[in-house]
Amino acid sequence: MRTGIDLVLNALNFPPGFEMIVTNINIPDMFAIINWHELTLVPIPVNKYTLNMSPAQVEAAITPATKAILITHLFGGIMETEAIVAIGKKHNLIIFEDCAQAYAGNLYNGNPASDVVMFSFGFIKTNTAISGAIVKIKDPALYTEVAARNGEYHQQNTAGYFKKLFKVMFVKLLTNKTIYTGFYNLVMAWGKDFEEVIEGFTKGFPGDDIFKQIRHQPSIPNQRLLRKKLANFEQNSVTKRVQLAHDILSNIPDNYKIGFKNKNHTYWVMPVETHDPDGLIKHLRSNGFDASQKASSLIKLGKADVAPQPEELALENLVYLPVYPAMSRKDRHKLTQLLINFSG
Repeated sequence: MRTGIDLVLNALNFPPGFEMIVTNINIPDMFAIINWHELTLVPIPVNKYTLNMSPAQVEAAITPATKAILITHLFGGIMETEAIVAIGKKHNLIIFEDCAQAYAGNLYNGNPASDVVMFSFGFIKTNTAISGAIVKIKDPALYTEVAARNGEYHQQNTAGYFKKLFKVMFVKLLTNKTIYTGFYNLVMAWGKDFEEVIEGFTKGFPGDDIFKQIRHQPSIPNQRLLRKKLANFEQNSVTKRVQLAHDILSNIPDNYKIGFKNKNHTYWVMPVETHDPDGLIKHLRSNGFDASQKASSLIKLGKADVAPQPEELALENLVYLPVYPAMSRKDRHKLTQLLINFSG
């Protein structure tokens, strides 16, 4: 998907110094790519209960220098886009949707009026093809230009793609508790940070030169796998994920809940909020649940002269729960009780 937004921004060729209004939370590479195109980022905060941006704040941020809006859907929550898209169209802005965390089959394909809608199928994404993305472009002329630029890129080396596949196979092995425990003990004996080691396996684009790594076409095996995954996506997997979230969230205090007022949440991941993240992680891990603060590489842009509001999403207070649709009723209940009993 990084390739996609880079291609589109190259094709649009906005003059340096113009502005792009963005959801203030995203992965570092997305912000870096926009900065590389010499656009000024204008961040808008996310409400932690709805996972929406305020349309009023978006409109207030528009200036004569504004060229585009990037709407980023977080954690599987689908942001309410109608008002923001309408505002953007009123001001003749290009509307981008970052749906990397919001793929849900036929449940959401982007706002029909958005100009560019992007879906990611990277390693840890829903319906993963290990890497790859889909970029939907509304304007035929822009589509033709982007497609032509993409056609000039070389194809990813097949060996590089298979290397990623072997990494996935190894991480899959770690879902076995015996193998996981053995590998954990080995990493600890090396004196390494276990979460950083795992992050090294799952990180999509390690290294500093992001453009060297994204300016290529997917390999043929990658394209074939992505087509197969799209054609055979099990829509019921999202339903099961939502049911899992409801089983847990409906029984824990509201102060934990992130995005619980979002009307179209698909729960790609399930973070909870706490004033003591380290304490909660220790509490859950000591009882067999490998919770983490590093399950996501998201960062938050802020304005130095603006204090965060109480309802603003704060990444430093989040803990990601280790939940999955096949989780037993017993484990769902146990995790729920651990959250209820935690006093942090």
